[in-house]
Amino acid sequence: MVKTDHVEERLDPKLYILSISKFFKDLGTGILAFLIPLYIVQTHSIFAPEIPDIVKAGIVTTVFGLLNAFSQPFSGRLSDRLNKRKPFVIFGLAGFMVASVLYSHVSVFEHVVLLRAIQGITVGATVPAIVAMVTHFSTSGNRGRAIGIYSSMRGFGYGMGALVGGIVTTYYGFTAGFYLCALLGLISLLLVQFFVGETHNGHEKQTTTTTSQNNGRSAQFYSLAFAMFIIMVGIMIIFAFLPEYEVRLQASELSLSIAVSAYVISRVILQTPMGVLSDRYGRKKLILYGLFLNIPIVLGLGYVTRVEELIVLRALQGLCMASVETPVMALAVDLAGGTSISSRVSFITSAQAAGTAFGPLIGGFLGGYVSFTMPFYVCAIMMAFSLIIVMHQVSEPDTNVSVSHPD
Repeated sequence: MVKTDHVEERLDPKLYILSISKFFKDLGTGILAFLIPLYIVQTHSIFAPEIPDIVKAGIVTTVFGLLNAFSQPFSGRLSDRLNKRKPFVIFGLAGFMVASVLYSHVSVFEHVVLLRAIQGITVGATVPAIVAMVTHFSTSGNRGRAIGIYSSMRGFGYGMGALVGGIVTTYYGFTAGFYLCALLGLISLLLVQFFVGETHNGHEKQTTTTTSQNNGRSAQFYSLAFAMFIIMVGIMIIFAFLPEYEVRLQASELSLSIAVSAYVISRVILQTPMGVLSDRYGRKKLILYGLFLNIPIVLGLGYVTRVEELIVLRALQGLCMASVETPVMALAVDLAGGTSISSRVSFITSAQAAGTAFGPLIGGFLGGYVSFTMPFYVCAIMMAFSLIIVMHQVSEPDTNVSVSHPD
């Protein structure tokens, strides 16, 4: 539905506190994503002493991503059943803190994997609850802007993680880096505990729905989740090709890091504007534009001849992600109608985490055993397929009503 009579609505101040809290925690998450693959070089394996470091790095990255994705639907449903959000956030942040400290006390690779698995579960427990809280601090008229602000803070924190982690580790060592992550988690926990109240399910519109209508809504959630999974695969796929890009493009590590960062910077800058546009002109239209534009971009990643081309394409992928992620989250909440928000949104966030985990694996497998360009074609075809699914299966509900704010 296109909105033509938009009136700017003030956002709840608690939204900004929650977003700042998420910034600190995701800064810690970004630091760990950078530190762990480097730290495992110093560890030894009990069960596979000869395992290559590159395989170790792939294992710890995938374990975290998969268990993060796996835990979200369960925590989302439990959060809705209990009609509580804050305990899940506090639990997840506490788990993040404890695991961060313990990394500096282990020297066995399998122990690092175990801690990474625990951290994936606890971090995943926070995601549906936090997104639900963000939506409870907004209305249908400003939800895209609210999710855009939250996503921008989250992306900015995670994007800075590698830089901060590199500086701290270079001058103070791994232990300081791990304790810094725990401190950031503590700051996030204290902000939520003392400045953000509990939220509960609201009701945007009291309606009686039939079984077929409920099934139709479920199909729309799955369609949005599939689109989110595919676009994340298309974005993360290049991480499997960084060594190959380094050789093919004769690129330095610095220029490749700029290409990786170009996506993060573009996405962070555009996330909130895209949320505002989705509030004013509709969610579905932006989602379709983002998916459509990303098709030639993904194909182009397989044919770049200069690192400058790679940087431009990655920046454009940031635009695509901003135009998909924020409207998808907002549309999922609109479709939920103010109830079961955590469990509904967990479909989307879980798919996003799964795409992050599987993107490099899909790219590495197809690129290593078939051809360099094959994964890009497969991803582009799947993205076109998801675009068609969203176009025909997803519709925007009437959202000229508001979610009730928490007391």
